[in-house]
Amino acid sequence: MCRYTSYSHTYGESYLHLQFTPKRRRKAFLDAKVLQETRNQFTKKSEELGITLVAAEFGPDHCHTFLKNWKNYSIPQLAQFLKGYSSHALRSQFPHLRLAVDKDSFWTDGYFHETVGSVTAQAREFYIKRCQTKHWQGIDYPVWNKDQKQLTKWFN
Repeated sequence: MCRYTSYSHTYGESYLHLQFTPKRRRKAFLDAKVLQETRNQFTKKSEELGITLVAAEFGPDHCHTFLKNWKNYSIPQLAQFLKGYSSHALRSQFPHLRLAVDKDSFWTDGYFHETVGSVTAQAREFYIKRCQTKHWQGIDYPVWNKDQKQLTKWFN
């Protein structure tokens, strides 16, 4: 079901799926604190930009974001804002990430992007929120064990 947003001179909706990867495909998100802080930084920056972060989910070595109502920004701007803001915070709070990944950056230079229409928005949100668990199955990492309990809370 579409939920359109009314702006001063427009009416509609826009969804965007972005996927980011840490430099050298490091498994940075095995650390639950790094994962949670990345999610927090994405949330803060989204609120600052006036867009809606519908979902931010992680595999051990990548993350997916699902954004809504981003009409005032280009895709490269959004990627730059989210990656730059989170990279600075993560490298400040977790000095070991500067040594393990790269002194001046956390994320790879590239990213995946996909605009999503209203027909597929619900399916994309489902993929990002639920289907990312496949990357953690069979892995006995603390973040997976902790997040299994969170999944029940988030999706029910």
